[in-house]
Amino acid sequence: MSLKALLRAGKELLKAKKPSATPTTGQQQKQITYTPKPSQSQAKELVTQELKNPPVVLKKTKPLQMGDDLAPAFGSSTYDWAMRMGRSKYTADEWLEHLTSTRKVNFKIFGKPAQKTVREQKRFKYDSGPFAGKEVSVSKEELFDSNLAIFNEMGDLTGGLLYAAKKFGLKLDANEVGAMLKLNPINRLKPIELGVNKGAQEAFDVAAKNARNTVRDLQVKYKDNDALKYELDQLQYYLKADEGVPSKSALRDLNESLKNFTNSGLVPVDEKKALNKVIGEINNKVGPMQATKTKYGTETNYTLQGGKDYRETIFTLPEDITTNASLRNKGGHFTDVIGDTNNIYHIRYDTRFTPDGKKVFMINEIQSDVNQSIAKSLTKAQQLSGEKRLNPFNADLELNLLVSQRGKMLKDLDDAVANNEFGRVNAISSSMKDINTKLKRLTTQRNTYSDDKKDYFPMVEADSYGDHAIKYLMQKAARENVDYVAVAPFDKVSFRQGYKAGNERFYGYANGKGIGKKGKAVIPDVMARNARFYGSKAGPTKISLSDPTRPYKTIGNDTFKYPKEHPLKGKEIKSQYHSSTGMNPEKGTKNIPDGDPRLYFDAYAIKVNSLMRNTQKTYKSKGGLVVDMFKPIRYN
Repeated sequence: MSLKALLRAGKELLKAKKPSATPTTGQQQKQITYTPKPSQSQAKELVTQELKNPPVVLKKTKPLQMGDDLAPAFGSSTYDWAMRMGRSKYTADEWLEHLTSTRKVNFKIFGKPAQKTVREQKRFKYDSGPFAGKEVSVSKEELFDSNLAIFNEMGDLTGGLLYAAKKFGLKLDANEVGAMLKLNPINRLKPIELGVNKGAQEAFDVAAKNARNTVRDLQVKYKDNDALKYELDQLQYYLKADEGVPSKSALRDLNESLKNFTNSGLVPVDEKKALNKVIGEINNKVGPMQATKTKYGTETNYTLQGGKDYRETIFTLPEDITTNASLRNKGGHFTDVIGDTNNIYHIRYDTRFTPDGKKVFMINEIQSDVNQSIAKSLTKAQQLSGEKRLNPFNADLELNLLVSQRGKMLKDLDDAVANNEFGRVNAISSSMKDINTKLKRLTTQRNTYSDDKKDYFPMVEADSYGDHAIKYLMQKAARENVDYVAVAPFDKVSFRQGYKAGNERFYGYANGKGIGKKGKAVIPDVMARNARFYGSKAGPTKISLSDPTRPYKTIGNDTFKYPKEHPLKGKEIKSQYHSSTGMNPEKGTKNIPDGDPRLYFDAYAIKVNSLMRNTQKTYKSKGGLVVDMFKPIRYN
């Protein structure tokens, strides 16, 4: 069976519409093909070769677009690197040399010399386009998620398409490797967005403003009529509660007051009609807002009060994961929202402002319910070795190769036995045992495994889904003309849950530091790396505690104390927040107008630029193949 036939199913999938590939530009691009420039002495030989084997036309497009004319939301720099191999077919070893930096290291075990393979990340720089001169690396996690190459804890190739190709001496071209990278499940993640979209909010705001103006005119007209004045005051009160998504109770109270006013018998028909019309518009415009109503905006243990346009995004994988305990795992949050799918991770964020009026997306939380416990219980090597976490995606390609070649090996084994070639018998038997183990692993359901096996979901580590979340928000911010993406410091939000070292390390402080305000925190470090890649800046930035246009604030305070085992043991932190805001002074409020220094706090943020509107790099720019391979990662 040819490799072309085995990959046909995958290539057919690539032709289908991808559910999560939302174009970032909406513009088509002309496909770029690879045209080498051979020397004169090579020309005749190349012509002869191309007559026998027509050249492969590489699917090259703009950086990160993975051969697509329409720019996807996320793309692979590894795909771009694979295209640099040219139009020929290459052995598995040649592909490994291209995709990894491999070397042999001599060491001693019990005084005796030994040797091991060290596979480190392949680093390369873009030589043209918007990222010219920027260094990126091939992620082992991407090779694993794509089922292109899987390595054991010693750095040996033990699985994936390259493993099967190496086993049977098959050669692959760049398009075949690129097809595997495109079929990576991370490229099919689907975002479910909750919260008021800009158009719906603006339409509601206009309707609410018209209603307030109409009621205000009636308040002036009926200022001496106590009965009507009371109902008009009630209407105006409910109309002022128009921030975010109006609750069902608020709408019920509004409509009840309208009914009391119009049924009083004291209001002319034309005024009834005018008031009914503007209130009716509010009821009509609130529908699209409630359809995407958020879940956890009022959970103050996880959300800093005072932000505008609070939103939630859940990244899901709407496909069966056949090697997991359950085909579909909804995760711990949003189970009644996402439907029959896999909840990979979620983001919760709102909009705030800098002192000079720039908009900021501020992150309250990034969390993966399904991957958090897995990352804590496995070392980096165990996560990606293919034994404790089994990735079923694209595994059928490797499986078909193994099955097709096993029959041939059985015939070779019979021939070797018949000819008493015992060395050959041993070699074939060893290979057969290896293949049978692989086949059993690939075809056995997860629920028959022992308890030490873990479910598979892409982006197992916190820095992986954290990086994905930051890039998603950078892209969204660039499209919506938002100027910064910031993360709420640990001492503003996460400390409210009680002290958790994982949260301190993950979110960090306003200066970007981690545990004990030292070292690097995960999300600030992700921002700093992306700032360098996209030619931007990242660092402490002042953002608003609440809406600057609503000057009267109800102020609250948190007090946090570090536990005795912490480097800052015994130290207390006092943190201020605005629990509510208003346009008019009320008892207990303070006037903190726009521009007042008391209105702002420091948070780590990345500056958004126009380049971030385009396709984002799927995997983080750094992260080696065996860097800290035996060290468990503990992020959150």
